[in-house]
Amino acid sequence: MRRIRFGKHLTVLLAMIVLMGLPSMSFAAGKTETAAGAASTATLFWAGYDGVTEDYRKGLQDAFNAVDPAYQIDIVPVPWDQMKDKLTTALAGGKPPDISIIGTRWLLEYEELGQLAEPGAYVGKATIDDIFAGAKEGVVKGKLMGLPVAAGARFMAINDRIGKGVPKTMEELREMAIAANDPPNQYGLFMVGQKNTELTEFAYYLYAAGGDFFEKKADGTFGKSTVNSAAGVKALSFMNQLANEDKVVQDGYLGMTRIQGHPMFYADKIGYVMIGAWVDSAMKQAGSTFPVTYAQIPPFAGQKSTPLIITDSIAFFSGAKNLKAAGKFVDFWYQSEWKGKFDELAGFPPITKKASTLPAFNTPMYKVMSEASVNAKGWPLIATWDQCQDQIWDAVSKVYLKLATPKEALDAAAAAIDKINNIK
Repeated sequence: MRRIRFGKHLTVLLAMIVLMGLPSMSFAAGKTETAAGAASTATLFWAGYDGVTEDYRKGLQDAFNAVDPAYQIDIVPVPWDQMKDKLTTALAGGKPPDISIIGTRWLLEYEELGQLAEPGAYVGKATIDDIFAGAKEGVVKGKLMGLPVAAGARFMAINDRIGKGVPKTMEELREMAIAANDPPNQYGLFMVGQKNTELTEFAYYLYAAGGDFFEKKADGTFGKSTVNSAAGVKALSFMNQLANEDKVVQDGYLGMTRIQGHPMFYADKIGYVMIGAWVDSAMKQAGSTFPVTYAQIPPFAGQKSTPLIITDSIAFFSGAKNLKAAGKFVDFWYQSEWKGKFDELAGFPPITKKASTLPAFNTPMYKVMSEASVNAKGWPLIATWDQCQDQIWDAVSKVYLKLATPKEALDAAAAAIDKINNIK
């Protein structure tokens, strides 16, 4: 799924002030396909996903609009790279869409500006209860403020020609990776080593150790950084052991991002990799012929499997006038017939329990992803996350380069993160 990093709150506020000062202009979305005289027509800003066709969008709109003329939907296509600007303009003009697909972290900004309405006030309880708990990443101050629209839990792909079985624990994974390792012909395990915008590698091991990035307060907000907890130190120590002591990861890992390194797995050179839903199509495009097994990312002994999940969400906007119609539309869309087809077209696992039973998702990969969604955990929903993960990446890099011990590096990172968040 595509995500867009947004600027600081100040930038958005300034943009809103400027726009509010402009002469009157129309920000309303077009209603060309909406039934005339509808009592309540909600607008949805519809982000584009590869594979989700215009026929699907129009079919969904027409099907809902045929149910009850009192409640209609206008689904407005918006490219991902224009979505943030379009929403900023609409909100500044006082004419927001009723609902919009957004990058989940945008919820923090909209909540701070007082722009969000709670979905649970308009969407049926049965709909919300049908969503896998692990996909409900859009929790702000203890309340579910964004419904997941697309979610991808990470899992493990195993090259059966190289791998030595399915590990039940991280400790078993290490043993199997050592047994599979035969450089430079093949490597036991793939690992990202180059600092980049994704911190997934550390999250895999931190969550597997039962750790988390922050303390959680009773009101759902975040407290002090816990990356230097016993679980954090254990995770980074284990990563360093695999890379620098066991040497079971690919040569040159310090210079590789995910995009640069994953082709080694597709080329039959890696035994084990922690990866996402794109692996199946990527292997087909690469012409991979080796047999593959999909499995859960294993926990450390004594812990439970807790995969990383990454989501996009649907936000409800408090300044809109047709939220009841929007809620009825979401209830309609999240029926298996429609939401299951969306997930299938987009290449994501279903985020609802009922859709997960559909034949289209009855494949080894989708089954594993659905299982992963049950206990999955997302990124911490905190406005300063980009700065925080930068500090963690620095800590990981220092350990790989033997400039600090895992505890020293993570203690420094935790202190820096607390300073960023003004926590003493």
